[in-house]
Amino acid sequence: MVLRLYITVGYEGKISVIDSPHLISANERIRINGKPISKDAFAKYFWEVYRPVQLSLKDGESMPPYFLFLTVMAFYVFVKEQVEAAVLEVGVGGLWDCTNIVRKPVAVGISTLGIDHVSILGTTIPEIAEQKAGIFKPNVPAFTVPQPEGAMRVLCKKAHAVKCPLLLSPPLEAYEKTICLGMQGAVQNINASLALQLTNTWLKQAKCHEDVYMTYSDDIMNDECSHIPLQMAQTFNINTETQDALENCVWPGRFQTLERGKITFYLDGAHTLQSIRHCARWFEDLSQMHKINLQKQSVLRILYFNCTGERKAESLLDPLADICFDLVIFSPNRINVMKDASSDLSNFMVDPEKEIQQCVINKEIWCHLMRSLYENELSISSGNASSIGSELRTKATVNDNALQFPSISNALDFIFSSESLNKAHSSDISSALYDLVKNADHIQVLVTGSLHLVGGVLSLIDT
Repeated sequence: MVLRLYITVGYEGKISVIDSPHLISANERIRINGKPISKDAFAKYFWEVYRPVQLSLKDGESMPPYFLFLTVMAFYVFVKEQVEAAVLEVGVGGLWDCTNIVRKPVAVGISTLGIDHVSILGTTIPEIAEQKAGIFKPNVPAFTVPQPEGAMRVLCKKAHAVKCPLLLSPPLEAYEKTICLGMQGAVQNINASLALQLTNTWLKQAKCHEDVYMTYSDDIMNDECSHIPLQMAQTFNINTETQDALENCVWPGRFQTLERGKITFYLDGAHTLQSIRHCARWFEDLSQMHKINLQKQSVLRILYFNCTGERKAESLLDPLADICFDLVIFSPNRINVMKDASSDLSNFMVDPEKEIQQCVINKEIWCHLMRSLYENELSISSGNASSIGSELRTKATVNDNALQFPSISNALDFIFSSESLNKAHSSDISSALYDLVKNADHIQVLVTGSLHLVGGVLSLIDT
């Protein structure tokens, strides 16, 4: 969103961005003026960085890991392409992240915090806030959004310690113009305001040659950090170009919808508790509106989910449990059963057996959630099962309606009722479920839990 604002406000220089992870191709991670560098350029710059780094290694030293290498390569690309501004998305945390090497950026921003990468960042929001605050720099303006009080207190304390002026981004509604964002999801409103503040700060320097660096003052935050909520950043006039940028901004894999025949895909790579809650609310509201507009007799709802690593499936599935899904599908993030060495979507750092086992665990957790809901609602309704409202919550169908596939392509073959579906990989699926999908007038599929899963689905359906 920040990049889109830069490009459309009349600035003529090259604007770059480092973003991670990629959805489909690794070259997506390095963008110039909104577009990923070409695959040819990516390959060229890769070898221009790889070979010198390799030759510089001393005995016992090894090549940088994947993300660190791509970050070094991105900076090399920025120099070679003579970019004039760079938006650096932190990979993990902030304090020790390899992107955190710019000594005096023009501005820094911290969006909504969530529990993620706990082995590195910590298990609580305040611990994670301390890591995120590692990007604060002396006298460099910093902007954030509303946070839990514990997190905000940590951010204030760290900002004060390094003499960094920290301001709260105002609600989008506080600006004079009414803006209808191109990106769906209510959470995008505050993200848009954060983007506006960061962009405006940079443009002051680039276009007006103003010194945007702010001398730290206790008027902004006092020694005890008691100014919670923070001082609000000032709003400013939003011109037509900026308004157009916000209203036309899209980001694949985040609050995205795609229609393919009778199937509507709702794709959001939410993988934290906070983001999955936003995703659930977005899907529930939008899919219900679509269902009303469709005026179809039969609309089938499918959840397609996976989560990986140290993320807890219980936390991510729980906000989705109240949505009445007719079917729930689980699979690893791999496109095909056999991984393709030439694909940027293949992860060879993960044991295939562990990937399958994680899907088994995810499925078991979902079934347990459904049985618990069934028992609770049955108790509340004093035995009147008709009030439950979803076939999936009836005890007899909990296991039958939760399906597992060995790959994304197998799962999509089932959703599309493809004749090429390998029955050997789905022998435990009843013919009634095949008919349920095949005969539905319309199908709504929510794909979430992992950006890698969303990327894999997009690589197969967005062609």
